[in-house]
Amino acid sequence: MNPRQLQQLDQHLKQWRENHADADSVRTAYRQQVLKFTLSSMALENEPVNPERLAELLCQPVR
Repeated sequence: MNPRQLQQLDQHLKQWRENHADADSVRTAYRQQVLKFTLSSMALENEPVNPERLAELLCQPVR
């Protein structure tokens, strides 16, 4: 990587840390990504997928 790319990555990381300063915001960001990962995985495996159902399941309170 060149210095410019490293600087851009550093800026991106700093911005992410500012936006996710506490555990709740990190948890929320992770839960949003889990939906995308699950949809991608199911599509890759040619499984029928219903994004609305997955979103509903992800919004349930943690046990």
